[in-house]
Amino acid sequence: MSEKLSLQAQETRRDYKRRYRAKNREKINRQQREWRAHNGDKVRQYNRQYWERRAQRESTRASYVDYGITPQRLEELMMIVRSRQYDQLARSAAHAVNESIAEWILLSVKENKSYDALEKLWAREGIEHISYGRTDFYGARRLFFHYLDIALKNMQ
Repeated sequence: MSEKLSLQAQETRRDYKRRYRAKNREKINRQQREWRAHNGDKVRQYNRQYWERRAQRESTRASYVDYGITPQRLEELMMIVRSRQYDQLARSAAHAVNESIAEWILLSVKENKSYDALEKLWAREGIEHISYGRTDFYGARRLFFHYLDIALKNMQ
């Protein structure tokens, strides 16, 4: 379906599928049970991937308090990054969070830019847009500060 359906066609299709599923519920459930019985390895792989993704998503959504970072410590960490005193350490912490958005995290912290400011920068300058939404980006940013905090404490 490369072409988009009209709203009326989409609604008709949804209604048809809804009625079909209601009418054939037992048949569909039986087929699904049989498939799962014959494809246990795929089911286990899917479940493993699902829980890994969920654990990662929940860890990126943790708050600063969950990471043990006070507002004062957060300010200290921001000043350390902006001073470029531990630039290599900050870079490695950002890459530990996620290779694909490490540069955006560093830019956000070093230049004190919000996700919205970065979006405007992407639109204005036509530079590459990251594949993270606002919530996940800020979660990754909090995780960056956690990794940086741990690395700095290990140095002392």
